Amino acid sequence: MVKIFKLNCLRNAGLYVMYSLVFFLCGLATGCKHPNKNISLIWNGDRAIAIQIPDGLIRDVSALRVKHSVKVMLSGEKGNQPIFGDFTLDGGMVTFQPLIPLSSGLSYDILQGDRLIGRIAVPQNKGEAPKLTAIYPETDTVPENLLKFYLQFSHPMRTGQVLDYICLLDKNKDTMQRVFLNLEPELWDKTGTVLTLWLDPGRIKRSLVLNRELGNPLKSNESYTLVVSQNWKDTRGISLAQSYTKHFTVGERDGVIPDINKWQISPPKSGTSGALMINVGQPLDHYLLQESISVWDDKGKAVDGQVTVGVKSRVWAFTPTNTWQPGHFQIQVKARLEDLAGNNLNRVFDRDITRDTQQNKDFFVRGFEVK
Repeated sequence: MVKIFKLNCLRNAGLYVMYSLVFFLCGLATGCKHPNKNISLIWNGDRAIAIQIPDGLIRDVSALRVKHSVKVMLSGEKGNQPIFGDFTLDGGMVTFQPLIPLSSGLSYDILQGDRLIGRIAVPQNKGEAPKLTAIYPETDTVPENLLKFYLQFSHPMRTGQVLDYICLLDKNKDTMQRVFLNLEPELWDKTGTVLTLWLDPGRIKRSLVLNRELGNPLKSNESYTLVVSQNWKDTRGISLAQSYTKHFTVGERDGVIPDINKWQISPPKSGTSGALMINVGQPLDHYLLQESISVWDDKGKAVDGQVTVGVKSRVWAFTPTNTWQPGHFQIQVKARLEDLAGNNLNRVFDRDITRDTQQNKDFFVRGFEVK
């Protein structure tokens, strides 16, 4: 009798172990089907570029086909701002790809209708603080009808917030209103580090209503200060290293087309890799000056080389890849090259279209000789 009891105990223990193992494996298999119930980030280097949402958190995945049925909202310092992007469904995960990378140090809400699906925070990124490395024009005196500034940063900055962190002060240090053109989207270069900041052309052109009502943004013989706040953050969520200012005075209005025939060309010597130097005589648009001039030989072939712009955007220099050979060369200048007032080689920016004529050339040419 005792032997039978022991045998039954052993059999029951064996069944218990076997069934426990079965349940464990079933639980493991079930867990493998849904390994992640949490909202997570997708990274590319040090940037968060997308949000992954398990489809089980969304009541009806087919609703993704309905615009704005599921949306992502900024829940950080500027709440209730929708984040634009696309949703895709793949392998049980919904991926939200924003139009621009997510910003570190901020949180984002995922909503379906009015229901909060979840919130995810992008970790604060640590690194060197971004700097404002240049402000163009560099000159301390600008024309009364100055059209734009360029701001160059050491790291891509957050967009959509430019006018929150930039202001213009008059001589009494009062903040001026409605000076800059509020553009959407803002004008950034491909790297996200160079901003084009336009003064409102509606106030500059004398024939327009805004000019008559508010006047020109800048006044001749007055002084001003451009201020860029340290509170502006880059795409990593790191604030500028410091606040930046540019003090400048305003001269007379510029209503004259740039004339390339007045430029001073200093040809290099043959057999050298010396730079071709051109003094354009006045500050021109820094970035347009960099890209608007090319050098061609007498066979109609473009000369390869490197361009630099210096002396407060008055001097253009071209260093060839190979040494100069004796012969006749020419510079071709794109007509869209502008001065600080937006006057290009074809026409004056602020002109009376009923009276003032303009040319319609694509480029202008001037020759020089290498001896």
